[in-house]
Amino acid sequence: MIWMARVAAADGIITPTERKVLSDFAKTFDLDAGKIIRMAYGFANGIDIPEVDLVDRNEMKGRMFEQFVVSLIGSNCRLIAWRSDKIVGNTYAAENLYPDLQIQHKLDAANVEYFVECKYRSSWGEDGIDLSEQFNRYHFHAKDRGVELFIALGVGGTPSDHEELFLITGRMVKLDKKIDRARFIKCICGKSSEDYHKYIAHYYQKRIFKSV
Repeated sequence: MIWMARVAAADGIITPTERKVLSDFAKTFDLDAGKIIRMAYGFANGIDIPEVDLVDRNEMKGRMFEQFVVSLIGSNCRLIAWRSDKIVGNTYAAENLYPDLQIQHKLDAANVEYFVECKYRSSWGEDGIDLSEQFNRYHFHAKDRGVELFIALGVGGTPSDHEELFLITGRMVKLDKKIDRARFIKCICGKSSEDYHKYIAHYYQKRIFKSV
């Protein structure tokens, strides 16, 4: 099964024809078609097999983008929490209701703590990106803890190699409102650990961003 998934993923794209071939292969040998297709998508996007075995395609994209954001954390940061979205039926851990990452960041003046919620979208779409489904809960949780909330938003390309990375502070986002690139272009962040550190340091030192 693994070799078949690797063959389908060799060019980095899983076409509808390849999906059908994988489904037919699974049916012929009494295998789980969903599992082999997820595995192929995982190989195409550089995810290890154990991860592929646990998540569907959308979850894979989210996991990959989270991994990218975590990779930006340098020696001046400490990752306090990296929360899982695992769920069985209607059972899930209470911490799933909180933002993905909780980070302590050492700046020149002091140590700061904040939350980061990671979101990847393939495009902005015609009407912008809607974050309202979970944003309110994250916003109020951060407010209750007295810490900042940042939305790490990757847009375009792939989760691991997106075209642009935005770091949007929660205070800039109006509740229940879609966001668009034009309004948040000043929130573009470089895609290196140094860029990430400078961005966070600049925000806390200058507080240049205002609610819109």
